Amino acid sequence: MRGAGLEDVLPLVAEIVTDVRERGDAALLDWTERLDGERPELRVPLARLRAARMEPDPLAAVRALADAVAAFCGPQRPPDIALEAVEGVHAERRWVPLASVGVYVPGGRAAYPSSLVMAAVPARVAGVERIAVVTPKASEATLAAAHALGIDEVYAVGGAQAVAALAFGTETIAPVDKIVGPGNRWVTAAKLLVSSRVAIDLPAGPSEVVVIADASADPARCAADLLAQAEHGPDSEAVLVSLDRDLSAAVRDLVAGNGNVSIRDVRSVAEALALSDAYAPEHLELWVSDPEPLVERVRNAGTVFVRTSAVVGDYAAGATHILPTGGLARGSGGLGLESFLKPVQIVRGAELSRARAIGLPLARLEGLPLHAAALELA
Repeated sequence: MRGAGLEDVLPLVAEIVTDVRERGDAALLDWTERLDGERPELRVPLARLRAARMEPDPLAAVRALADAVAAFCGPQRPPDIALEAVEGVHAERRWVPLASVGVYVPGGRAAYPSSLVMAAVPARVAGVERIAVVTPKASEATLAAAHALGIDEVYAVGGAQAVAALAFGTETIAPVDKIVGPGNRWVTAAKLLVSSRVAIDLPAGPSEVVVIADASADPARCAADLLAQAEHGPDSEAVLVSLDRDLSAAVRDLVAGNGNVSIRDVRSVAEALALSDAYAPEHLELWVSDPEPLVERVRNAGTVFVRTSAVVGDYAAGATHILPTGGLARGSGGLGLESFLKPVQIVRGAELSRARAIGLPLARLEGLPLHAAALELA
């Protein structure tokens, strides 16, 4: 992944994952003590969850965000279908919720209860029965948010070791069917390593934003949005694609000294869009005088923000902020209700003469006589 440096951490992450798979809780605690400097009680007691406190205003904001995410997710449910594509054979496709999901909530340097909302609420709306949360150091804010959302299975552990525990299970943590949620390169690498064992959402890595702006844009606003995404960490990337040299100069002065921010000057909207689509950013902001024609032409972006800030998506839009990074927006999108559903197909045979007419030549062509024999008797 772009800028994630996964190759640097993969050997140690593989060691951690293997150790947790083999030694369970003991390895989970050993690695947490070694990497985070503490040996926590793994499962957060219900009494601590219930006692967790958040100031009234942010608590109300968590609940309002949860309501917005639920409202946006509800209509995303794909329809079940049933039809007779081949005469005499009835085929169905039904969407059913996953049984269990592990939600990774970043912690340590900062608390991210908003990320818990973005993952847990769609899972709940989809009908997931078990939601297990892992979060390093288990901040008071994250615990209070979990309690507000009605989640009682929270573990005070993070990093690659927490991902391995969710994938393979330990004495304390039962394995899950899918792992979702953003994390650093250690978490991203671990999710990729366990993806043959358990489903993952996407390897969401360091935050990134591309801002396309012309002379109508406010330099201070552009700089603020670039710096906001750069704030996530040293691996974050923020790129201004500028159609105006005066704007570039003004923004350059405002972001001076921040190594996460870069500025690219282009001569046309077409050039700006081509650069952005090749980059395939997590967040794409359009600060141009007439943005709607550009919106229609964007192909590769996690979320497109039309004359508004990516921070609105972080906290208040209802649309997910768990998005593909590292160029993965070329082939995937952000977390949504369908991330917590899976399709199950049902086939009912009635009169199979037409099915045999199609299937028998194909089975023989592929050199599978026993398939042909089974179809004859079906």
